[in-house]
Amino acid sequence: MATASSAGGSGLLWEVCGGSDKGGLLVREGESLKSAQAPLRLSTGAIVEELELKGERLHYRRHSGSGPHEGWISILLSGKELARRTEQAAPKSQLQPAALGRRPRVLALHGGGSNINVMQYQVMNLKKLLDKKVGAPVEWEFLNGGREWKQDEPNEMMKAIAKGMPFYGWYGVENDDTSDRPTREKLFDLSVKFTYSEVEPGVERVLKHVEEQGPFDVLLGFSQGCIVQHLVAGLLRQRGKVLPWRLSVLFNGMRVRDDKYKELFREKLPVPSVMVFGKQDEFYEYGRKHQAELYEDPLILEHEEGHKFPTQK
Repeated sequence: MATASSAGGSGLLWEVCGGSDKGGLLVREGESLKSAQAPLRLSTGAIVEELELKGERLHYRRHSGSGPHEGWISILLSGKELARRTEQAAPKSQLQPAALGRRPRVLALHGGGSNINVMQYQVMNLKKLLDKKVGAPVEWEFLNGGREWKQDEPNEMMKAIAKGMPFYGWYGVENDDTSDRPTREKLFDLSVKFTYSEVEPGVERVLKHVEEQGPFDVLLGFSQGCIVQHLVAGLLRQRGKVLPWRLSVLFNGMRVRDDKYKELFREKLPVPSVMVFGKQDEFYEYGRKHQAELYEDPLILEHEEGHKFPTQK
């Protein structure tokens, strides 16, 4: 018979072994079976730390897998084992070992309503600067988003730079504000609910490219490309996977606005990051404040220009 242990973290780990036929275990907010049910299930295979054990009810904190960060689950149901003690170490996010014997490699993710031709044009000055600092050409890869852009039509200069290539985004965005206010005002208003669509295909697109074309040392994003980068890092951590890059570089990025993904960032991402913001960007204050909250100790740089890569040294 299980016995009660003290709350506050015992260091004992459990592995979820039940619920595979239902998408994971039911999680409740309290010990009682009548307490509120969490909106997400705790995934089969998740590793959790025991905070408190009362009979067949386990108060846990999740270390790996997906589902609520903390809650109560049953470890037995009608004699069937749903979770078992394990000696397995809880996976932690890691960085790829230092690259040796090759040039640094960068994977660049464009912003919404853009493409790889535009992104290559945007980073021309940065590429020259990096080559000079490294003392040899840095290797770059560029990846298009998988979702055709159907929002604001790009301007004539963007079309010329794109050279006939379609424009793409990484995911769809909707909000519940039906007024004619500008999108940026709705974005700044935290009472407005934003909903993303087709996020998972965008994330898997990035991961597939990294797996097939990597290793990469730097993941560099611009605007919406930063947001998909946050989501990739958060979902990898949730799955207990090693992060397959060493440094995140984020130009003019913002926070993830869809609250469905809030759980991914309950704890700050332990990814070394450099964030670059333009002081004349209309999203400057919003992006600088909220994106920085997602990462541990980011290095923040600023320039005097707008929502763009800086042209001045």
